[in-house]
Amino acid sequence: MPVASFYTLPPTLLTAHEQRRGMCRVIAKVWQVMGEADILCPDTEAGQTLDDLLWTFQAGAFVPHARGAGEPVRIHENGAWPLQGKALVLCGLDKLPAPLPPCERLIDFIPVAEQLRGFARERYRQLKNAGFTMQVHPLEA
Repeated sequence: MPVASFYTLPPTLLTAHEQRRGMCRVIAKVWQVMGEADILCPDTEAGQTLDDLLWTFQAGAFVPHARGAGEPVRIHENGAWPLQGKALVLCGLDKLPAPLPPCERLIDFIPVAEQLRGFARERYRQLKNAGFTMQVHPLEA
């Protein structure tokens, strides 16, 4: 049974940049544990921002990544999703991809902004109804 892990972004991460840095820490951990990850971004700008940040989010950290294919951590944009993935990381999507690529693990984030939390609640409900084992973790600031 696939597992969906939601990470609650803390209110101390006030800016979008700080929140994305927190997401990068989770992505690094996913890569260390799972050996690979496919990151799904809503658009080219979000993909480029995440690509840039994965190089600089933490001194001394290294996450082998690329946009598209070719590295263990792959950034996908604009609905060009992989057919399947070991670990899928949703970064900034309002809705689940349709169809959702099969995966062992799905990682999502619960944003600070209340209006965006509603989208996360809906994704949580849909994944639970789809048979995912659900987990919620606080993300340390």
